Amino acid sequence: MFSSQGTARLSPLVLFATALAVVAFIVIQGAGGPAEAAASYEARASNSISGLTDVSQLSNPMAVRYDAVMDATEERVRIRKEKIDPTSPLGEILESAAHRRVSAASRVIMRRDGHCSAWKKIKRKDGRAVPDLTADVVAQLGAVTPDPE
Repeated sequence: MFSSQGTARLSPLVLFATALAVVAFIVIQGAGGPAEAAASYEARASNSISGLTDVSQLSNPMAVRYDAVMDATEERVRIRKEKIDPTSPLGEILESAAHRRVSAASRVIMRRDGHCSAWKKIKRKDGRAVPDLTADVVAQLGAVTPDPE
């Protein structure tokens, strides 16, 4: 649209749409997406119990004291009670089943509370605590069965 002087004149609707697009772009860029969230955690992929294993994808992880949860599984209780050698074939089967049970219980808590993953060891670079839900996972152990391999 041209004014009487021959210069281009933008309609208020075009100006409003442009301003809205600029504001949306700024908000999206400053929202702190996965790359910013990932930069705030330190963990090794080998310490993942369940869920994501790539630290660059983390958004809301939880921590679990793995040894405490493993010791609470019925498989570990059986190993201790029957004095089964953990390196024997039966011991290895029971250890594997215990790990799968812990992983399944962790997934239940992750879904319940909206966590992306469960970790044996994880920390935030800024020093804030990652929620430790060991007690919740232990409480869930009896309600889950180990996933088949």
